Amino acid sequence: MLMKTNDTMLRTVIESIGAYLPSHEVTTDEIVQGCERKVRVPLAKLTGIRSRRRAGVDEFSIDLAEKAVSDCLNHSALAADQIEAIVCTNISRWDSKNSVTFEPATSVRLKSLLGLDNAIAIDISNACAGMWTGVYMIDALIRSGAIRSGMVVSGEYITHLIDTAQKEIVDFMDPQLASLTLGDAGVALTLTAAGSTGSGFHDLDMYTLSKYSQFCVAKPTDKPHGGAAMYTDAIKVTESVVPHAARHAKDVLDRNEWGFDAIGHVIPHQTSKLTMQEGMREIKRLFDYDLSQRLINNLEQRGNTSSNAHFLALHDAMRRREVKGGDSIVFCISGSGQTTGTALYVCDDLPERINAEDAQNGKPRREIASTESALMPIQLQVESLGIAYPPTRETADTLTMLQQAGEQCLKQSSCEKQDIDILIAACTYRTEFIMEPAIAALLAGRMEINFDREPEAEDKTFAFDVINGEIGMMKSLFLASEFIRAGRGKKVMVVGSEVDNNAADRPDQSIDVSPMASALIVQESVDATCGFLSFHFQDFTQFKDLRKSEGYWNQQGQACMNCTDQPEALHAAYLDCIETTVANFLQTNELTREDIARIVPSPISSAFVADVATRLQFPAEKVLDISDANGSLMSSAIPVGLKNLEVASGEMVLFISVSPGIQIGCALYMA
Repeated sequence: MLMKTNDTMLRTVIESIGAYLPSHEVTTDEIVQGCERKVRVPLAKLTGIRSRRRAGVDEFSIDLAEKAVSDCLNHSALAADQIEAIVCTNISRWDSKNSVTFEPATSVRLKSLLGLDNAIAIDISNACAGMWTGVYMIDALIRSGAIRSGMVVSGEYITHLIDTAQKEIVDFMDPQLASLTLGDAGVALTLTAAGSTGSGFHDLDMYTLSKYSQFCVAKPTDKPHGGAAMYTDAIKVTESVVPHAARHAKDVLDRNEWGFDAIGHVIPHQTSKLTMQEGMREIKRLFDYDLSQRLINNLEQRGNTSSNAHFLALHDAMRRREVKGGDSIVFCISGSGQTTGTALYVCDDLPERINAEDAQNGKPRREIASTESALMPIQLQVESLGIAYPPTRETADTLTMLQQAGEQCLKQSSCEKQDIDILIAACTYRTEFIMEPAIAALLAGRMEINFDREPEAEDKTFAFDVINGEIGMMKSLFLASEFIRAGRGKKVMVVGSEVDNNAADRPDQSIDVSPMASALIVQESVDATCGFLSFHFQDFTQFKDLRKSEGYWNQQGQACMNCTDQPEALHAAYLDCIETTVANFLQTNELTREDIARIVPSPISSAFVADVATRLQFPAEKVLDISDANGSLMSSAIPVGLKNLEVASGEMVLFISVSPGIQIGCALYMA
């Protein structure tokens, strides 16, 4: 959806950028030769990728992210405790050998590792458009006044997909061929309000063409050797992306009165030389202008590093002094799902700063100017609600349940599906462990939301996932509120779903979730009579090791989920952290317990709900217990709570969410 700056709104600038590359370098020829069946294709020549870096021995996704953040902070005038939001955007959560982390969230673990004590921690997933989705979010939070500075980070260890592809590729038309082009890297950005006239993001517009959402999918292989695999229809992806990208870029340039002559550089998604050249040819064909000499191609020694590829290309171009202060850049955004978009950016002096010899010699701490927004806080009204359950625990399917909940929600709503500006899926545990594309994009395809739109159309939908466990729903509603407040859209659909990945094949290792799905359509309350008034989040990372959930492959090559925790210690820590967070929340909002008509605690169990009420000194009649004997409601807890609320109009309700990490969230709702 549209983000267009004007004189009355803040413009966001990249304050610092950092990158980290594993030391091990592997050539494309070596990778092709490593395939078990002969692949007769000159891959290096066709893609322009000679080599790439590979992690996976003693460095994994979170390590790449951590080192990129450290590099970014080394070149930043901001201290770690001045970062007010961190958004982790990597597709891969492969954080150790044969282990993919689901909880705690990567953003929470990075907070603990790097001292980002004051940052709201959010994990999102949106395939190769992940870092751009993070920028989109941080920009909205800065414009709305929710934060003054933020960080976006991606640590992509994705070359494990090469190992699977080498075992399974049959010929040069195989859908896993694109896996042989991948490389590993970590990239991090800090963003603040622009301090100089003209610099920063002049426009950022992204949307999801859901008709093409299944053209690239990453999930566990079904072969007995195990591992993850990526299946790409490269021809269809190119056919769907290139025409849209060229026309959309021209539309964004025109509305900002940027002519082609004003463009200093073009940075497309770094997939292959052929695809990027095809994009340049399409611009020449449509608009009779040759931009090929301004193309930044970073592929030769990097490969496709997925969600951070654009910004790794920017970082490297700055390091080569190819991009300088004052230069204008057009970013052509693309990611599975199918996310398409364009960003217009003008550099400040960052290229010169990151090349300065004294970059790490103790810069003075920067005081961030207040960016209190003139935009008033909004009341987030729940316009409609849908809930769906599976026939059985074993047959629960994420997309089937979400489609049922979403269609039920639309049926009750006054709006049509084309009115949905943003679609957010809060889904941590999903069928088949699908990690690419976003579940939100696949759902949009199922429901034919923004199925196929003209690049110039204004009413488009942007879809992405939030992966923060139970608290992901509350953080998604918070984001919806700030997106609306910042002018990113008027109606947001937020959906939630969890499944028990072990239910069908390993019932003795069942994970504690109630399989179901929920959907909400939210908008600004016109008359301010009901809705969410305020959100508050606190993390207590000293307890991050009390519960972990990880995906792994067993000896039969099956993908499994393993949850380990310390139940008594976790229960006690949750209660302590809830007590602290609720006290801070009530004080900030100048409320007392007497002002709250009902509390809806995290429904981990009836015993937990009762203990929360006792600790907070709320009588039983003020407590709504929505716990489910089938397991935790997780991301559907708030929708179920809303459906079961029985309070008078105008009364205040306090929702409390928890997730490992430990993450605590409070949301104040007026009935």
